[in-house]
Amino acid sequence: MFPEYSQQCSFTLGDQRFDLCPIVNGQEENWSIEFEQRTPPTLTKTAYKISLRGPLQRDKALPRYEQCPDGAWICMTVSNRRSTNASETPRVLQVVPVAGALSLRTGNDSTRNRNYYPGLNVSAELTPSREDSHHEVLHIRLHGGYYVNKYHKADFQFRCDHTAEEPSSPTYYWNWNGTHSFSWRTKYACGKQIGTITSTTLASKPTSEPEPENDAPPIDDDIPDGEQELVDPGSISRRFFHPTMMVILSSVTAVFLLAYLVYFPPAVVRRRIVSFIKSHPRFMRFRLRERVLVRWAYEDLELETGEEDVMVNAEEPLDMQDEQIPLKPSPRRNAFMNYGSAT
Repeated sequence: MFPEYSQQCSFTLGDQRFDLCPIVNGQEENWSIEFEQRTPPTLTKTAYKISLRGPLQRDKALPRYEQCPDGAWICMTVSNRRSTNASETPRVLQVVPVAGALSLRTGNDSTRNRNYYPGLNVSAELTPSREDSHHEVLHIRLHGGYYVNKYHKADFQFRCDHTAEEPSSPTYYWNWNGTHSFSWRTKYACGKQIGTITSTTLASKPTSEPEPENDAPPIDDDIPDGEQELVDPGSISRRFFHPTMMVILSSVTAVFLLAYLVYFPPAVVRRRIVSFIKSHPRFMRFRLRERVLVRWAYEDLELETGEEDVMVNAEEPLDMQDEQIPLKPSPRRNAFMNYGSAT
């Protein structure tokens, strides 16, 4: 695949046979991946240069400190400029050697490390695919990167795609914890099943190079241990607003309904109350006020059309029936309470 791995661009992994030689040998120039991100008040640009045939060649037009050290096969450069001035010369912020056999005993402070173990140390692995249940994802990892006390590596995720136009190119996937991942859709990632099951790795990883605890970035839906998911307080208040208002409105409606029935009961209810009170004199001490009883009497007269109300103990003629007789027990008769008295 590479000068020292020239015989390994075609290899067996598990029970599948892969041949990536058309990809490696079919591209004479390096691959370039560039994308921009708005970082007000600036515009940040990230650029990757990828070589699968040998170390990157230096650009004589650029200063040495704006390029990766010798031996880098994959280099990432981050620069920015003011978004309002497109003609402004970009300012280089980072130059990260992602993979390669670097010379780190010399160089700037960001890459100098006397304990660095050089070498690409290419490795391969198959992982299940979330997109295609019939084909696994082929991971080809290139190690050897180092930047500001952190090891870096490139992870090319080759995905089987019979409709991909060749020659295909990698695309940026993600960057997390020193791992730079690229997605590569190609028909050459569709392995061929073989009868003998073997396990072959392109190269073993060095024991002196620590591997990150987790290469892939965390899933957004996962909540780390010891942390709580932040919830918008507004959504909580809206969630409980409608049930609370329903309870309040129901309670107020019930109170008003009961109050209305107490002060303005139906005629049938009034008659039953009066009849009950008359048949149980002991409850007369808790009589309703006389104006309520008078109002009830007038309402009964309006409801009972055609029925005459004979006034008891009244000596006035019939044309004097509009006179109201106080509905109070006679103070001179204590044996039995009644509404009015003839004496």
